[in-house]
Amino acid sequence: MASTQQEIAQLMADVTPWYKDPGRRKLYALLLIALLSSATNGYDGSLMNGVQSITIVYPDKAIVFNYPHGSTQGLLNCIQTVGGLVSLILGPYMADYGGRKWTIFLGCCTVVIAGIVQCFSVNIHMFTAARFLIGMGSGFSGLGSPLLITELAHPAERGKITALYNTQYYFGAFLGGWITFGTLYINSNWSWRLPSLLQAAPSLVQVFLVFLLPESPRWLVSRGRNEEALKILAKYHANGNPDDGFVQFEFAEMQATIKLGEQSGRWKDLFATRANRKRVFLCLCCGVFAQFSGTSLTGYYLHNILEDIGIDSPNYQNKLNGFILMVNMVEAWFWASMVDRFGRRPLFLIAAGGMCCTFATWIALTARQLQNPKQTSWGKGVIAMIFFHNFFYNFAWISLSISYPLEILNFKIRANGLLMQNIATYVCLAISQYVIPLGIAAGSWKFYFFFEGWLVIQLVTVFFCFPETKGATLEEINQTVDGADAVEEIKVKAHEIEDNQELRQRHEPGLQAPEYARA
Repeated sequence: MASTQQEIAQLMADVTPWYKDPGRRKLYALLLIALLSSATNGYDGSLMNGVQSITIVYPDKAIVFNYPHGSTQGLLNCIQTVGGLVSLILGPYMADYGGRKWTIFLGCCTVVIAGIVQCFSVNIHMFTAARFLIGMGSGFSGLGSPLLITELAHPAERGKITALYNTQYYFGAFLGGWITFGTLYINSNWSWRLPSLLQAAPSLVQVFLVFLLPESPRWLVSRGRNEEALKILAKYHANGNPDDGFVQFEFAEMQATIKLGEQSGRWKDLFATRANRKRVFLCLCCGVFAQFSGTSLTGYYLHNILEDIGIDSPNYQNKLNGFILMVNMVEAWFWASMVDRFGRRPLFLIAAGGMCCTFATWIALTARQLQNPKQTSWGKGVIAMIFFHNFFYNFAWISLSISYPLEILNFKIRANGLLMQNIATYVCLAISQYVIPLGIAAGSWKFYFFFEGWLVIQLVTVFFCFPETKGATLEEINQTVDGADAVEEIKVKAHEIEDNQELRQRHEPGLQAPEYARA
């Protein structure tokens, strides 16, 4: 049993690369199912960008939307986020008591039903209600999926795999952007009905495949189902060998954590200690900063921004939207794969500093374009800044805004802590979605200073408050937040558990670790 940091590091160094390990290859192939949850939200932003352009190409098709603008346009976009907020009331209880997989399944079923209702809406009220249900369903699956991914992934790849979760937002957005471009000139209501229906496609795949996923071993240990937890760890982290040194370390550490009282946490546990309050603060920061970085401007209102700088061709708008999303997707995947090489903190700092500069330039170029409407070069500069701004955003926020909170939260408060991050995300996103069209209409480029102010706050907060979490197990990360004493207590408990198991086997020679089939 590893009881020192050096022994843990040695165990990690001896781990076979995942692509040479059949068990982990199978695990990560299965985790693709959970990764799809983020794609639903990404598709939504592209869908609404595309639908707003469709209503311009064929105004007769906009009858169901009643030509939304201003507050109505904001409501259509933010109602999905409101549904996500409602899901957070029940989500943590479902994840802690029903399990991660059932939470994902229920959320995906809700999205599928809502997608069908959205497609066949006959008025704006029906369409709005469907979008509310989509938000609620994606909220359930969006809570269960990252929890399951984080708690199943091998520590050697946990950072990269968890970081990949939120990058699938761009995968969904990429699909949505090009699907709405493809349906742009369908001369019927199916120009918006078809992309609306296809929003349910990722969730439909998950409904049929989610139960192929193993349950979280940490959740199983918390429910007293230790044998099942060990079986899963052995199968996917050691190709069926329950006596593997690293598996025994993981399993003992999980048991020790639970034995110290780390079962389903109560709300007051979020604020019970200084360390937990810091965790909650960091979770809230991740939610707020990810949404108030300025990217929500192009995520839902690219159509408005381009019109502001004199680009009003729906064909061009949809092509540009699709190209932006394609570049974002590639950038996000690349930087998600780099989190364990560069660490979390450097990526956060580069992202915050870069966005402060690019967004200030974006504001200046927009102001000059509006002052000189016939001088299109300023508008082209705005488009360039959109790409540069997204580039820096993709350094960290798309991949780490969820994976970083999951790392710093201990098991006891992980579901409720992620809920706090989700609340911050949904509240800020709803504010952005509702206020942006009003702000653009009232103040245009002056309104953008709201986001620049938040970018400055983001840079200062990251520099002083965000700790590094690179290269440790979830339990070991407690050392960063709680201090060394808390980690040593876990190690002592884990050592006691292993010693008790060895003593029991000596007194009961017939007692063997169960044999499990190799993956």
